[in-house]
Amino acid sequence: MFLFKVERTFMISGRGLTLLPGLGDKVKFVKTGTKIKLVRPDKSELFTTIKGITFEGNHDLLISSDFSKEQVPEGTEVWACA
Repeated sequence: MFLFKVERTFMISGRGLTLLPGLGDKVKFVKTGTKIKLVRPDKSELFTTIKGITFEGNHDLLISSDFSKEQVPEGTEVWACA
């Protein structure tokens, strides 16, 4: 299931990389621990799990600090894995 396209990222020191604009109303389809696929603009793929979801606003996603802002550029698609 397609969740959203990354418009911005920022690193939270000691926590991980946050992906925006977030899930919006699709928050009901995923939870912490859900596996996701990141499809970058060059069509290469990365796999990770959701480490956290914000409760306010658009429900931004937190993923592992193993990923950098450069590895998840603007335009990356976020997909929930089945």
